[in-house]
Amino acid sequence: MKVLFDTNLWISFMIGKRLASLANVLCRNDVQVYMSEQLLEEIQTVIARPKFNVIISAESRLAFQDMVDNVCYWTPITIQAKSPIRDIKDLFILSMAESVPVDFIVSGDKDLTELDSHAGIPILSYSEFLNKLGL
Repeated sequence: MKVLFDTNLWISFMIGKRLASLANVLCRNDVQVYMSEQLLEEIQTVIARPKFNVIISAESRLAFQDMVDNVCYWTPITIQAKSPIRDIKDLFILSMAESVPVDFIVSGDKDLTELDSHAGIPILSYSEFLNKLGL
């Protein structure tokens, strides 16, 4: 199954809060997690904020980059999605999801989860996604 994790899930994974199981998901053979340059750039912009300097170590940042390079499938964003999404900055996530296309978008961002789906792609919380995997 092809999956797109939103920025907030990656940040939570690096912080180590309640998403430690994400490492197990990333290692599954039946799950392909997608990344784009734009998504990685947004993640790096967020973790560059001063408040994250005391929470996310330099080693964790390097480990995250290694993990992304080794586990994620890279994709360009080739489709410009159209959506009534409240936060227009999240439109690239929907565009990326359509470009692959993925089977699920997984997010903790209410602007995305309130949509329930986009272009026929379900938008799930992390808990809902784990349920889909039987975890």
